[in-house]
Amino acid sequence: MPDPIISFVHAIHLAATATEAPSEANKMDGVTDAPVNYTADSVDIAYLGQDGGWKRSMTTSKSFQVPISGHHMPEDPTHVLLRDAFLNNETVWLLIVKDPDAAPGSQGDRLPVKVTSYEEGRTSTDVVTFSATLAGQGAPSAL
Repeated sequence: MPDPIISFVHAIHLAATATEAPSEANKMDGVTDAPVNYTADSVDIAYLGQDGGWKRSMTTSKSFQVPISGHHMPEDPTHVLLRDAFLNNETVWLLIVKDPDAAPGSQGDRLPVKVTSYEEGRTSTDVVTFSATLAGQGAPSAL
């Protein structure tokens, strides 16, 4: 049986502009989970009598969503940017660095996103956490 691939992301950054490069200043600390979920819409293209009644579909629009969560760092500029982007309905860019030593265009992904939900969780027995949903705003690009 083959071994599973270890999931490792070098760093996650949050940038205010589309041209901002990953740096220590925009690196998000405290992130524990940030899966990128891709989906596609489709329309039915079958007509009665085709393929013995089996349906066919065609892909139309594609989208992605990132449910991000972790430990809240209230003084961290990226956590402030995330909250402000939600409050002001602004587009920000999530930069996922997979290999910082790779050639430009192969280091990771640049995802334009809007913050559609934002939560700060507080319990009496744990650290303050955050969670947010980032909805894609166009196509991702290579970093």
